[in-house]
Amino acid sequence: MSDDLKYATHHELNIMKGYPPPPDKRVRRADSIYGVPGNRWAYQNMRRLFPSANIAPSPNPRKVRVAPDGGIERLSISRADGSAATFDDFLKESFTDAFVVIKDDAIVFERYLNGSHANQPHIMMSVTKSFTGLLGLMAVHEGRVSEDAHPTEYIPQLKGAGAFEHATVQQIFDMTNSMAFDEDYANPDSDIQTYGKVAGFLEAAPGETLVADNVFDYTTTLQKGALEHGEAFAYCTPKTEVVNWIVNNSTGRSYEENMSRLFDAFGAEGETYILLDNNANLIAGGGLNATPHNLARFAMMMLNDGKCAGQQVVPLPVIEALEKGGDQKAFLKGPNAVGMMARGGFSYRAQWWVRTTEDSEWISAIGIHGQWIIIDRKRGMAIIKQSSQPVSLDVDMDDFVMNAADVIRDYLKGK
Repeated sequence: MSDDLKYATHHELNIMKGYPPPPDKRVRRADSIYGVPGNRWAYQNMRRLFPSANIAPSPNPRKVRVAPDGGIERLSISRADGSAATFDDFLKESFTDAFVVIKDDAIVFERYLNGSHANQPHIMMSVTKSFTGLLGLMAVHEGRVSEDAHPTEYIPQLKGAGAFEHATVQQIFDMTNSMAFDEDYANPDSDIQTYGKVAGFLEAAPGETLVADNVFDYTTTLQKGALEHGEAFAYCTPKTEVVNWIVNNSTGRSYEENMSRLFDAFGAEGETYILLDNNANLIAGGGLNATPHNLARFAMMMLNDGKCAGQQVVPLPVIEALEKGGDQKAFLKGPNAVGMMARGGFSYRAQWWVRTTEDSEWISAIGIHGQWIIIDRKRGMAIIKQSSQPVSLDVDMDDFVMNAADVIRDYLKGK
């Protein structure tokens, strides 16, 4: 693709235009996740491609306060190579679809690109995991789950699944349980590709027989890796499906029901949905589609110590447990300590990425292809970023986004 078209919107590229669209402009279900540049359209239209279930909005949606700060768009952001980018270039070069900055209880900056808008649902990929982990810690706080227990106490079907059977619930929450699993999105023969086929994101090859036809049964086939449980952090999506399974069984509610209760409590409105696997199970590892303003409402609630309209939505001890973080030594020993995250001060706790470096403490939900929620409760700041980056994992792009968060933090702190 020429440089002129590298950052083009799906409208400029005429993707899915026409009746029917020309063959080279069509987006198929099988290549909607990884297909480029079709993902520029697909990430805002996942419901057209996959089965899904609604996350119910609140009958009393919270009004979003907007107090624009024109200084943010004049900030300069350092790229991973040290060169400076204007804020507009940062948004363009990181394939931004929506970028929202929250200070305390107001949106102080929002920009929508590639045809997006404040109420446009967008696939959040693994940001979904962080909501799963939050629901998990809430179940722990309610006394429904013990993090010291083994998962088989909640899921008898995991007996014989070496990746989980003898690990603790907390190790699974924090992804330090040992699992023989390759999460290489670029390798067509990797385990994450198999998971994608089981979930229905990807098509199985002709004649290929999958080990399971749904995400729950798939987890029961997974075995322990070479390391001991708790020794190292290793990010593997099926671990999240087990977290969700534990929450489902301990609360007696589906992911859809638990998320609807949460979204109702913080005053969501409009359209939110979760993608379903081949057996109509909600995909807790990456199926959430949410709007920028609903994610902003969520972030405002978290910044307000978990309260919304006087109601305690998320218990403060749950938020504090996330902010405390996980095992930093285990994080550094694992394969995901790269780029800025290899410098220390990072960990993973209950499906959230946690930063505790000096003067920069936040919790973050991160999804492939550039999905972010960054929450800095100490400074009353949050950032929502939805993107359609062409590469699943891009360390330089992640550092670019974290640099932007630091610059915005310093700017807002100095006011």
